[in-house]
Formats: sequence, structure tokens, C-alpha cells
Amino acid sequence: MSHKQDAFAAMKLMTTVKTAFYIGILATGLSVALTPLASPANAEVDDPKFFRVNMKPGATLNVRKDPSLKGKKIGALAAETDGIVNLGCHVGMPYLEWRNSTTAIRKVETRRKWCNIKYNGMVGWTAGQYLEADRPE
Repeated sequence: MSHKQDAFAAMKLMTTVKTAFYIGILATGLSVALTPLASPANAEVDDPKFFRVNMKPGATLNVRKDPSLKGKKIGALAAETDGIVNLGCHVGMPYLEWRNSTTAIRKVETRRKWCNIKYNGMVGWTAGQYLEADRPE
């Protein structure tokens, strides 16, 4: 190998190492930034730990496998059921912000809110607009 070829090979290796280093930094930054998005249902710090069903007596709230009206129904909760464990909700804003918003904003946001819940061994998703904070004994 000539001196020019050695210099070229060294520069190429250095460029490859720099690129790998920058990609590593970028990947680390992205993983840190996207970590909260990794789980579809992360309970916010200010979310209630437990819910109760807020519906008129006699009504039932469907529990689904997926957070969608198209999700398979896996069960139902009777009106006023309490002690429902909050596993996290999909919502456009944190619970306290939602709770302190105007009625109009809350209505819009709750239509988009799905909560992952656990009750008597059943784990699934339900429409957040029919849940309210609960404090079990």
C-alpha cells in the first residue's frame, strides 16, 4: 500500500468510527425521548389509582381487549362498580389538567380517552368518559 492509500484508509476508518459514534448518541437520545411512548398505557403521576363506573343504575360499561369500539368485548362492569385498578389511560392531557378543564374541553377529551383497567382478574380497556376517580377503603 502506498502512503496515499494508507492515509485514505485511515481517513475512511475515522469517518466510519465518527459516524458510528454519532448514530449511537442519536439512538440513545431517541430511546430516552421515546421511552414514555413505549407503553401504550402509562398511568400519569396525577392519575387516580382506582376508578369507579359513573353511569346510571342498571347500565353496564363494556370492557374490551383493545382501546377501540372495534375491540373484542371481554366483559362488562355494572354501573357504580368501584375499586377498578387504573393501569393507565390514553388521553390528550394529564388527568389533573383534564379534571380542571372546562366542561366543553373535558367532553372533547373524554371521547378520545381509553383506560386500561383491572377488575376481579379481568384486564382490558374501557371508555374513560364513564370512569371517575375512586378511593377504595
